[in-house]
Amino acid sequence: MSERGDSGYVYFYRIVGCDDELKYRAEIVCLDEKLKALGNYIRFDKAIHITTDSSLIDQTRKLFDQVPLKDFSNGALLNLLETRGYFSLTPNNQFTVQIKTAFGVMLELYLIKQPTINLSMLVNFLTKILLWLADYGKQICKESIHNPKLVYWGSPKEHEIYFLILMSLIGCDVLVLNTSFIDNFDKVDKQNEFSFLTKKANDIPIGAFPANPSEGKKCTGIEPPKSEKVEENLSNSQGKLALNDHIIVVKLKKNENVFAEILVPLSKRSGYVGKPYPIIPAYFVRYIGAPATVDDWEAEYYNSLYNLDKALQMSGAYIKFIYGIPTPYAAESAAIPHKLIDYPYKDRLEILEQILQSNILFQTHDELLDNTIRRAFVDIATLFAERNSNINLSILLNFTLKLVTWLNRYLPELFSSKNKGFDYERNPKILFYGNIKPHEIYLLCAFHKIGCDVLFVHSQEDGDKPFQSFDLHQQVTKLIKHTHTLPLASFPQVEQVIRKSTVAYNASKEIEEVIYSEDVGLFQPWQFESYLTQPITLKTTYDELKILWREQARIRPEFKVQNKKVYVPNLFAKINGVNENINNYWQDIKALSLAANTRLISDVPFSHISYTKQELYQTAYLLNQQGLFDEVKVVESKHYKFGYLKGPLQHFLITKINELILSGMFLGTVDEKFKLKILMTILTMDDYLVKLIEMFDYPQEIPKVIVYDNEKETFSESDAILLAYFNIIGLDIVIFTPTNYKTIEQHIRPSFLDVHQLPLVKFDLAIPALSNITSPATKPGLLSRILKLR
Repeated sequence: MSERGDSGYVYFYRIVGCDDELKYRAEIVCLDEKLKALGNYIRFDKAIHITTDSSLIDQTRKLFDQVPLKDFSNGALLNLLETRGYFSLTPNNQFTVQIKTAFGVMLELYLIKQPTINLSMLVNFLTKILLWLADYGKQICKESIHNPKLVYWGSPKEHEIYFLILMSLIGCDVLVLNTSFIDNFDKVDKQNEFSFLTKKANDIPIGAFPANPSEGKKCTGIEPPKSEKVEENLSNSQGKLALNDHIIVVKLKKNENVFAEILVPLSKRSGYVGKPYPIIPAYFVRYIGAPATVDDWEAEYYNSLYNLDKALQMSGAYIKFIYGIPTPYAAESAAIPHKLIDYPYKDRLEILEQILQSNILFQTHDELLDNTIRRAFVDIATLFAERNSNINLSILLNFTLKLVTWLNRYLPELFSSKNKGFDYERNPKILFYGNIKPHEIYLLCAFHKIGCDVLFVHSQEDGDKPFQSFDLHQQVTKLIKHTHTLPLASFPQVEQVIRKSTVAYNASKEIEEVIYSEDVGLFQPWQFESYLTQPITLKTTYDELKILWREQARIRPEFKVQNKKVYVPNLFAKINGVNENINNYWQDIKALSLAANTRLISDVPFSHISYTKQELYQTAYLLNQQGLFDEVKVVESKHYKFGYLKGPLQHFLITKINELILSGMFLGTVDEKFKLKILMTILTMDDYLVKLIEMFDYPQEIPKVIVYDNEKETFSESDAILLAYFNIIGLDIVIFTPTNYKTIEQHIRPSFLDVHQLPLVKFDLAIPALSNITSPATKPGLLSRILKLR
């Protein structure tokens, strides 16, 4: 470490894939020997093992009973762990602080990366991390001129990746050696912020850790793929599959217009070769989201599915899954010979041998097809075992028997007796619509290996997550992903009525997209109603405020439209005192109040509480685990009254409520009770205030609120909530306080608004009827007086 300079940097590298196997193996053996000599080195071989001591596990889990979910990210957990000594791996207090800081960074990363999280998930994760830290942390905390070294051989699982990141942040050098392209770091560190990626050319299944030649083992490279070893052994057994048996070769094919191309006969597809050694170009496509090539794109999407389904029904052998794939029925399970269930298997090879020898797999009158079915079964069972290296033989047996049952259920439908084997003109089709489970993916893979076209359709991006874990690099499937998404609905049963644009209409829309873009600066009325606003509250002088008050948002400095947001330069000011000439003071208020979309409020407090305490606390269920309001629940609640507004505006109002909670504008603590007050105050505000927001076309005239406050009875908490809410939306606000009293500053942090001081202070100064305030007379000029024109 002394040779690494003052920064004391550490290494965290991932080598994914492999180039020259022999050379790579020799390098690893050499490195392993050198690291062992350092004394503070740990090597993980395909897994980070965890203690099985149940008492220790229970003791660790009980720690989290004291910390609610909402406090996991605010430092409460870190302080608790520190007081219990979980970070004190050495007597060095500085190192303890370093571990605590690293743990906090790792925990924050985990919370950010999880799309949904609950207390049980978090406790399981942290229990595992703490047990690992206790086991492996003390092993590497030895005094040495070298910092600790960790080498992970294989593809780390997600929780293991977080632990490796933690150890790197503590100060360890970390090296992940993964010969395969299965890299779960994409889920945690896709941008390589915590580790550096070196990717090699070849994807090789992960074998045993390279052996030391000095121990009598010959360096012959990485283990051969396991599936090849299984087939080699099967070919030498009495099983029903041999390596020299001819099979149908299936090549993965992709086309962006898959709904049409999947109907094209095999003989017309590029790459097709017929008997005696057939090569089948077959589709296995994940079709995610919906294209938006027409105006009525939602209806068009469902109509395309409906028409595809009808066309596939007419094309020949076809199966559609829309509610998942039913698990084996009782009768199907009973058909499995008991000897297969009770057999004392030694390894997975024996499982495959016994199943093949039992002849329970579906058979046709086509030898080539039967060979292909058996080969697909072996490949998928082997793939399952390789992808789940920690499973036991019982789980593998259950999966293979389920696979046999599924194949026996559906293959007769795809290869009926009338087809007499494989149809080399129109191969069978599989359509899977909706949410899918991992085992179901393996069955779809088996169908494709047999020569079927397989299409997985889901209208949401999240629906593709199981496939992302299974086939991240699209080696087994091809992904067609659209930018638009839809909530997953029932598979269409009828064709919907749609509207089609004319050529002239489309041309007009194209011109509008060019002219009225975010960058050009020309805007249509309500062009950005689906956008959000981002207020940029301007710091101005009092004279500038009066000038800018009448300017549209797009004319003011700092206005811009970017990333689906309209940045609105708004005003938030308080005017203390009055002018020496009181008439000028009234003139200013009158001039400001005459601006478009302006509301003058002269009675403070101006908000009216129309909800009871019981109703207030009844809304607590609307808060999610992050302490923000769940939009769907709010809209469905009985207190919600904005259902008559346009959908984008409703979304805007609720989003702004959550932004207000996170804004830091309030002096008081924004606890759960105050959050509920914020929600109920906004949901029950007077209609005239709602109409101000309704009139806000973001680049145009900014709605305005003027408050005249001349009494000791100043702003209520609800008033402050509404004014802060208006500011977050982007409205202009000015408060006139002739008394100089501290008013709005009792609730809102002064840094969020300007305060302008006029010369005099007046008490009990009632606001007159502004319509009676006349403009000051203009003095006649010299020429007018000479000519007596005035």
